[in-house]
Amino acid sequence: MLIKLFYFKLKKVLKNLNQNNYLNTIFSPIGLLIGLTLVTFLMVIQLELDSGKSVFEAIPSSLSFWQSGFFNLLAFTLQMMMVLAFGYALAIFRPINKMLKKAAELPHDLIKATLLVSGITMLSGLINWGFGLVIGAIFSRMVHESLVERGRKSNPELLAACGYLGMAVWHGGLSASSLLSIAEKGHSLENQIGVIPIDQTIFSYENLIFTGGLILVFILVSGIMGKYSSGDSFIQDNLPLKSIEASGEDRLAKWVGIFILLVILSGSIFGKNSGLSTISLNWVIFLLFGTTLVFYKSWGSFLKAMGEGLKSTLDIFIQFPFYGGIMGLILSSGLLISLSDFITEISGKEFFPLFAFYSSALVNFFIPSGGGQWAVQGPLLMKTAEILELSYAKMALVFAYGDQITNLLQPFWALPLLAITGVSVRKLLPYCLVFFLAGFIYLSMMIWILI
Repeated sequence: MLIKLFYFKLKKVLKNLNQNNYLNTIFSPIGLLIGLTLVTFLMVIQLELDSGKSVFEAIPSSLSFWQSGFFNLLAFTLQMMMVLAFGYALAIFRPINKMLKKAAELPHDLIKATLLVSGITMLSGLINWGFGLVIGAIFSRMVHESLVERGRKSNPELLAACGYLGMAVWHGGLSASSLLSIAEKGHSLENQIGVIPIDQTIFSYENLIFTGGLILVFILVSGIMGKYSSGDSFIQDNLPLKSIEASGEDRLAKWVGIFILLVILSGSIFGKNSGLSTISLNWVIFLLFGTTLVFYKSWGSFLKAMGEGLKSTLDIFIQFPFYGGIMGLILSSGLLISLSDFITEISGKEFFPLFAFYSSALVNFFIPSGGGQWAVQGPLLMKTAEILELSYAKMALVFAYGDQITNLLQPFWALPLLAITGVSVRKLLPYCLVFFLAGFIYLSMMIWILI
């Protein structure tokens, strides 16, 4: 009942804001990004003033922090563009496109559609966050188009939010960057916490309970919103998702792709770090690269498909450097250390797991990369866990849950989804906010009870 009331309240507020162009700009991805940058600037300037610097010293110093970090995410930017471009190219490959469309025809109403999109997206996100992000976006769009074409009630914004849920569960799955990193010998914190195998984190009963319960919460909420949602009978004005057939002009791309896939296979079986430890962002990109080449067979059809996929990466290309600037502000100024120290001071052994969860959720707004956030915040959390004699494995899980849940409010990761679905962030946010509140309350309660 509370979820239903909150949902209708959000819809009423959103309807009143729909005609305000100024607010439309503010709630666009670039508007939210600029606002986040300004807030971070003000916090860092205040920190510099508190350290004894004058205004004329604090402002130039903050600007230099921002500039120094602006290009720090260039490699990551290219990685994300490749994940999205390859994923898009695979989705428009005619046989896969037909298979996805066939699956999109299974639900006959919006309730079943939300349940199907949510389930497939979260399953994909648990396997790998990159797959979940691309598959969720494409499949949610196809399900909406299928419902509209059959004259059924649909809601593209709600379905897009359901297609984004993989990013809210990924850090409890097989591509959990922080949990995989501490399971490897030689990781940066080995001298402090040792090596923590994944049977104590990803495959622990705590994570199975937490993540399994979170999935059930999201599925329940998606079904409720699907039941009470108003319908739309139009196709979004977004990037055309046309299918492309493999060309038989040559077979060079196919053989190069086979070579890449053999390299991946041999490395996973016989490599220095075999098994699950081989899974990383670059591993996923390598797999997508080889698979796309094999599917399209010739360079001509491969380049044509990649050209379509690259159109969807423009927002990433433009906006990710600004997130690099935010990271530069936080890391170079010491703001993150100050925030973490404050949380440590006001919490004790009993309350620290909750505070760690909340701080991880907060920091994710400023450092949206899970691996990047762990590199900065992980040492502080583990040191506090050592002082308070808390389980390192459980604190790592708490960090992972905080990092993933605020992805629902973070436009950084929503950019590929927005590009593929054509949904505006302003219309997506209310649905994501409902999912966030439900997941946040659930995780807070479970951490308080079990950790």
